[in-house]
Amino acid sequence: MTRAKRLTLLLILALAWANPAVADDKLILERIAFGSCARQDKPQPIWDAMVAAKPQLYLALGDNIYADTEDMAIMKKKYEQLAAVPGWQKLKATCPILATWDDHDFGVNDGGENYAKRAESQTLFLDFFGVPKDSPRRNQKGVYHAEIYGPPEKRVQVIMLDTRYFRGPLKKKATKVFGEGPYEPTSDKKAAILGDAQWQWLAEQLKVPAKLRILASSIQVVAQDHGWEKWYNVPHERERLFKLLKDTKTAGVICLSGDRHLAELSMMDAGIDYPLYDVTSSGLTEASQKWRKFEVNRHRIATMNWGNNFGFIAIDWAKVDPAIRLQIRDQDGDVTIQEKFTLSLLQPGTIKSKAVAGATRIDGKIMTADVIKEMLNKEVTVEMKVVATGETKKSDLVFLNSHADRMSDENLTIVLNKDVRAALAKAGITLPRTHFEGKSIRVVGPLTLFSGRPQIIVADVQKIQVIDSK
Repeated sequence: MTRAKRLTLLLILALAWANPAVADDKLILERIAFGSCARQDKPQPIWDAMVAAKPQLYLALGDNIYADTEDMAIMKKKYEQLAAVPGWQKLKATCPILATWDDHDFGVNDGGENYAKRAESQTLFLDFFGVPKDSPRRNQKGVYHAEIYGPPEKRVQVIMLDTRYFRGPLKKKATKVFGEGPYEPTSDKKAAILGDAQWQWLAEQLKVPAKLRILASSIQVVAQDHGWEKWYNVPHERERLFKLLKDTKTAGVICLSGDRHLAELSMMDAGIDYPLYDVTSSGLTEASQKWRKFEVNRHRIATMNWGNNFGFIAIDWAKVDPAIRLQIRDQDGDVTIQEKFTLSLLQPGTIKSKAVAGATRIDGKIMTADVIKEMLNKEVTVEMKVVATGETKKSDLVFLNSHADRMSDENLTIVLNKDVRAALAKAGITLPRTHFEGKSIRVVGPLTLFSGRPQIIVADVQKIQVIDSK
C-alpha cells in the first residue's frame, strides 16, 4: 500500500470512527421490522402488513431492487419504480429506514469486488436512501454503517454490514447438483468478505456501549450446509467474526440476514459464550409460493419454507430482564415463527465455551461427509482447533475434539493412546488435555470411524503438533 493510499484509508477510518452519534436518544426501540428481496416491478402488498405492525425502524437487508446491470441509468429507473410503490411510500412515512445491499441492488448476481460499477452503484444507493451529501459514507468504499438508538439503559446499536463491495471470488463445486447451490467453502486464506477497512471499523463499533446489537448481514451468518451464498463459503472470515465477538466480549448480538428467498431462524454455539441467533427474512416478493423440499441446515430452529415474509423484533423494556421476540410474519401480518427469550440470555457466560470452533481441514479440504468418505482408511493430515477434550475413566485414552458437542456431525476426534501419553509425559506434558485445549493442531494418521463419526488414533507423538497456540 502506498503512503497516499494509507493516508486516505486513515482519513476515512477517522471519519467513520469519530464519536458515534446517537441517531435518536429519545427513541426507545420496541418494534423493528426487516426484510429483503423486493422486485420493483411486482405487486408489493406486504408493505401494508408491515406498516400495520407499527415499526419504529425498518432495516432493508438487500436486494431492495433487482437491477443486475452496469448501466446506471437503468439502475436509477428501477429505484424510481420502487420509490413510486404506494406501500413503500407508506413505510417511509411510518419510520426511519436503514439499508445495506445484496447482489441484485449491488449490480450483479452473486457479485463482489469484480463488479466494475460498484462505486457508481454505491452513489445511487446512497442517493435513494437519502444519505446526506456530507456523510462519511460518501467518502468510503462500501455502504457499511451503524446507528445507535435510545438512552444508555435501553440502547440498541444497529450495525449494517456490506458483504459485497470487498468480497472476493467464491469457490465453485466441481460437480453441480440441481437445487443444491454452486458453491463450497474455500481454503484460500486470501479470500475476503468484509475487507480490511470494514473489519477495523467493525472492531471499533463493537466498543460502543449498547444493551442490544443488531448485526445485519445480507447473507446468512449461521447456516452452513447449503451451497448458495453464505459466510461459511469463506470459513476463515466467519471464524474471524466469531473470534472478534468473543475477544471483545461483545454482548447482546443478534444477526439478521436475507438473500435466500425463504425465512428461517438459526442458532448455534459460535464460541462467543452465548447463543448466536440468525433470523433470515426473504423475500418480500420473491419467496417460493408453493411447498418445496427443505434444504439441510443443522442449526435451524424453525423455518417458513415458502410464502412472502418480513421479519420483526419486539422488545419489552418494561421487564426487569427485557423480553425479546424474534419473529417472521407472512404477507397477512400473521406470526409464523417466534422465538422468545430474555436479554440476559445474550450475555457472555450463558454458554461455557472455551474455544471458537473452526473449520476442520482434511488434506487441505474442509471436512464434509463427502471428504470423509473419500479419505476413509487413508493416512491424512488434519488441521483443527481443539475446542473440547475428554478421557476414559482409566485415563488411558485422551480425546481432543473439534467441537464442544462430541456427538455433533461436525466433530472430529483425535485419540491419544497410552504410548503417546507416556511420550508426552516424558517431554514434560503431564496434562495433555490442558496442553492442547484451545489450540490449533496438525495431526497425521489414518482416518477411521467410531460409532459412525470420524476419528484419528495417534500412536506416535511425532504425528501431532501445535500449529497455533492462540
